[in-house]
Amino acid sequence: MSGKTKRMLLSAVLLITLVLSGCQAQTHEEEDYLYFLFATPLRNHVIWLQAKAGFEQACEDLGIRHDWIGPDVIDTEAMEDVMWTGLLQDADAIVTQGVVSDELVNFAWELGIPVFLVDSDMPDSRRICYMGKDFKEQAELLLAHIEERVAPDTELRIAIQVAESSFAIAQEQIKQVEDVFARHPGGYEIVSVSDSKSEEARARKEWSTVIQEHPDINVAINFAAESAEFCWEAIENNGLRDQVLIYGADDIPANLELIREGKADGIVVTSFYQYGYRSVELLYDYLVNGKMPPQQEKTDLQIVDRTNVDTYQENENEDR
Repeated sequence: MSGKTKRMLLSAVLLITLVLSGCQAQTHEEEDYLYFLFATPLRNHVIWLQAKAGFEQACEDLGIRHDWIGPDVIDTEAMEDVMWTGLLQDADAIVTQGVVSDELVNFAWELGIPVFLVDSDMPDSRRICYMGKDFKEQAELLLAHIEERVAPDTELRIAIQVAESSFAIAQEQIKQVEDVFARHPGGYEIVSVSDSKSEEARARKEWSTVIQEHPDINVAINFAAESAEFCWEAIENNGLRDQVLIYGADDIPANLELIREGKADGIVVTSFYQYGYRSVELLYDYLVNGKMPPQQEKTDLQIVDRTNVDTYQENENEDR
């Protein structure tokens, strides 16, 4: 069955369900609870589990029934299936990453179910709010950190690994690197863009190939959380560590250990915990108090390196 056919059938089932449920007396308001669904892109990935912790804590704090559901590997169709389940279950709100179809987000809004996007935006959809990184700021942080470590006339030969290059989030991150790094006096070239698919084995294989094909790189940027470890491994195995600056993303334990051990030069960090917690707060305020959230809410970014890794963790623990 094609995705389009399945969506049409699900739409029909949903409409029938809503008509039938409309004949029944009870509503969420009368039952005195709200139900939120987080349709996660990766239910067991270490970085998304931070979002889960924030989501579940906020739901507990506010007395909201909730579910955290999603695939084990990158699969946008499976994410959309989860969202359809939420619509069928008459969820009051859905939180997800902006990699699903505009059509589905818009349909949810027409049913009165707000969709809150995190990490990746769909600005042309009818999502109620987007919370995520400012990718221009991310690129600026990276360039500033790099330029403190290379001569002004050094040409930057860059290899990048993302989770999925077909996703808008990856394309925007790469575009901002291109735009911002154009300021570097020595010039730059992105010689390789590879995909990890958010799988460790794939990340290792791709970095091994990249280093074999481009042994002259001097900057490696990992926008996929799991990639930095395998980037270092490939570079170290080829005796190039002194030549290459290694950067990662997200404060997973493996990345912070890379910083402590001198195996990576910097990690761009934002709070996935806040993705989970703050999305619930804003949706609750909208549904209960009628306060419309902002169209966008940018998260704080910083570079974590050996100078602040321990202080950064202490501050994070205090915030939670």
